[in-house]
Amino acid sequence: MSTPEPIHDLARGDIGVSRQLSRALRVLMDTATDPQLKNQLRGVLAGTGSARDLMHSEGFNQVLDRTMPDAMRHFAEMSDEERQRLAEQGEADLARLRVEPLADEQHPPPAPPTSTPSAPADNVVPGTRKPNRERIVTPDEDDEDDVYFRERQQRGWLR
Repeated sequence: MSTPEPIHDLARGDIGVSRQLSRALRVLMDTATDPQLKNQLRGVLAGTGSARDLMHSEGFNQVLDRTMPDAMRHFAEMSDEERQRLAEQGEADLARLRVEPLADEQHPPPAPPTSTPSAPADNVVPGTRKPNRERIVTPDEDDEDDVYFRERQQRGWLR
């Protein structure tokens, strides 16, 4: 039985956007020279990490510093027709990815051989919550309790 395909947090539940993000992350992982960035990208692709955490990564920010100025310059030099054509092409790609993934996207990347000692956060004592201590989980919608307490806070308890 295969494991379900992870949907990235930035995709907001859209499988096409998640698959496109996975494709971009694979390209970054294949071209990255920083082993820590590669491991972080591998974790995001496997569904054990968050794409939002990449913005706190020094290696990821260095990649952005090298690539974004040229990309922004190239985008500024594009004609409106070329931008429109690329936008339509991107929408068509997303529609295709929502229906069926590409063949190379059906298998998660293999884990690298671990020759370096793991980080202290990886050493988890069974029965503790240490690795999840910093993770904040919030529901998408308010439940009855949230509505009740918000009304009481706004109106007061005597009303």
